[in-house]
Amino acid sequence: MTLSRRRFATLLASGALATPLLPSLLQRASAQTPRGPLRFLAVRTPHGVERDRWIPRQASGAEPGSNDEALEGLTFDYEDNILSPLMPWRSKITILDGLDTQVCKEGTRSDRRRFHGHQEQGALLTGAQPPSDRQANYDGHPSLDFYLHARLPSPTLLTACVEGTSGWKCMSYDDAGRPRNPVADPRQVFRAAFPTDFVPPSAGEPPPSGPDLAAFEARLSRFQLDSLERFVARLTGDERAKLEAHLAAMARLAPAGGAGTPGTTLPLAHCAVSGADGPTRDQNVRNVAGVAEVTRAHAWTIAQAFACGRARVATLQILNDYPNYFSDLPDVRTPAVLNRYGNTFRFHENLVHDYWNASGQARLDLRRAYCAGLRWSTTHFAAVLEELDAIPDPLDPSGGSVLDNTIVFWHNEFGHDGHDNQETRHPAVIAGGGGRTLRLGRYLRLRNIASSERVPHNRLLTSICLAMGLDDVDYFGDRDLRDRAAYRGPLMPLMA
Repeated sequence: MTLSRRRFATLLASGALATPLLPSLLQRASAQTPRGPLRFLAVRTPHGVERDRWIPRQASGAEPGSNDEALEGLTFDYEDNILSPLMPWRSKITILDGLDTQVCKEGTRSDRRRFHGHQEQGALLTGAQPPSDRQANYDGHPSLDFYLHARLPSPTLLTACVEGTSGWKCMSYDDAGRPRNPVADPRQVFRAAFPTDFVPPSAGEPPPSGPDLAAFEARLSRFQLDSLERFVARLTGDERAKLEAHLAAMARLAPAGGAGTPGTTLPLAHCAVSGADGPTRDQNVRNVAGVAEVTRAHAWTIAQAFACGRARVATLQILNDYPNYFSDLPDVRTPAVLNRYGNTFRFHENLVHDYWNASGQARLDLRRAYCAGLRWSTTHFAAVLEELDAIPDPLDPSGGSVLDNTIVFWHNEFGHDGHDNQETRHPAVIAGGGGRTLRLGRYLRLRNIASSERVPHNRLLTSICLAMGLDDVDYFGDRDLRDRAAYRGPLMPLMA
């Protein structure tokens, strides 16, 4: 395949080339299949992790034999595993083993906290040092979703949760570092993305020309052109001349009204829902089954908003440590657990807290129940992937799904170990659309797990920025750590 000027302009205007692959486009255009613009979704579940039961293993039960292995040759099916529901998704996920929220230990400012308990949850997406109190003020550091939404504009930034939460348990933070309370009702999340009068455009027709969509189109077009112009500035000789010719041709093809002029721009999406087609499920979880239902309603809404161009960035928090539905799971309510705590035990305050200090048979008994609860969380993440994968991406000429064009970052509130020591071995899974710019289908051991070496998670946040096309980002996180080499740049084993 070769790219004509008109085809090049069409792909750029539709967003298909708004990716960090532009530097290799001239060299590999004949081998590359154009795809839709990438979206970003962060998913969080609670209760930490038992790292040794979270990683994939060889068929023999041994840990992966190298630092970089294909997941297809490994398994999650072993005793007290946590990730077995992801077995069908191994080709579309990457497991990052040995990531650390080291930023929580730095304490470079007097009002910053220097140990890791629950209130450091905001550090996961801000990359910033947590506050010394529980006011969740991240001191002028926005979360990654808020930052990406500003750089990759769309009508709505979706911030959803299964059961309400606020303050220091939030995922999303504004440009002042203040928490953004998520929305628990899937119907309200849908309405935030889809006005009541929204009607999906027909194939070949321009989208509705409401002021928010028109502004979105103009800003998106400007971002794409800015990215391309920065790339051109780095070229020399024939390559630069060819791309400058493309830009000139695009200028001649552009409508007189310019990008974002209602009625003259290319459609940003064709989708199947209208403003009257939202979910019927409310926010009242009530029981174990309700957690799954509300999770799917949120995931469906986010997937539809991505497909229709109504959002490009979202967060989804699936419970936190307070709701006690985990204690109702049959695999958690084992005879050993009930004998220890009685019928009214709390999963987090009793079982999770005690697990890290237990030994011998008690630890084995608690491990079985603890891992069963975490495995239940994995089923919810798998459901999110299913909802994203079920919708064809209308902006992907190659016929991929919304999942294929979404970078999904699943993480936890804290890592492997007991309270106040939870900044190490932080669980992280990358799924979906990273395959063009991030390596999928891999197990990546980032460091010697038993050593004191640390790999700051800021480098993962930077990797996501680069994968989303923001090639001017080489650091994301706390301002005091910008010049530290260990915090800068992407995770190179993850980059395609």
